[in-house]
Amino acid sequence: MTQDNNPPLAAQQVFGPQAAVYATSKVHIRDDSLESVERMVDAAGGTNRYGWTLDLGTGAGFTAFPVAGVSDRIIASDVTEPMLRQAQRLGRERGIANLDLSQNAAETLPFADESVDLVTSRVSAHHFRDFEKALDETQRVLKPGGSLLMADSIAPEDSAITDWMNDIELRRDFSHIENRKISKIQELLTDRSFTVVENDYPRIYLRFNEWTARTKVSPEETEALHKEFMEAPAATREAFQVAPVHNDIAFSWPCWVFRAVKW
Repeated sequence: MTQDNNPPLAAQQVFGPQAAVYATSKVHIRDDSLESVERMVDAAGGTNRYGWTLDLGTGAGFTAFPVAGVSDRIIASDVTEPMLRQAQRLGRERGIANLDLSQNAAETLPFADESVDLVTSRVSAHHFRDFEKALDETQRVLKPGGSLLMADSIAPEDSAITDWMNDIELRRDFSHIENRKISKIQELLTDRSFTVVENDYPRIYLRFNEWTARTKVSPEETEALHKEFMEAPAATREAFQVAPVHNDIAFSWPCWVFRAVKW
């Protein structure tokens, strides 16, 4: 396993102790965003395999595993070693023999220029400390004609609702950086000679109690966040499909899945 000597501390503090929890989280194991990723990978590759694939922010590896089936080698990359150990364990259980591990941040990729055929990333980019630098690094390591296939929660174009979303996320998880608007992501991709060729817009469906428990939110903050959801403006509750369910709250984040080609 290759290793970054200075991975982001906040992500290690949040995800390291909870790695085993994320390894059994249903929303991370399988959701609509993963189905979109798999469909786009298959459509782009056709009958051809990818050579080297890099999965950024792999967590417990649930995106890397299916992509391994269409890649000669798949590198599962994450800042948190306990997460990578979960990916290694689960990969072995699934009999995946072409899986490698790399502990590094998305902003500092320890790979040569134009050495990777496909970069994937699912529900992790909102944790990247410097999203623009991560895109720079992705652009650097991808071969010409290579693809970036990313899925992540995104912010609505309404700035007030975006501010509410990012405040809630940060209070629940101090390693959160930003849920970004699609318009901003598209602008950054264009600036780096990426062209988006496929889109999908699934939802990430969540339940409040499990969502707060995964990051061990304090009882006091959990109560305050519960109140924020229930008393949010009508437009915010509609944007995130907020609905009380028994002693819980159902809600969803909008998600954008895209494949962008480097020209």
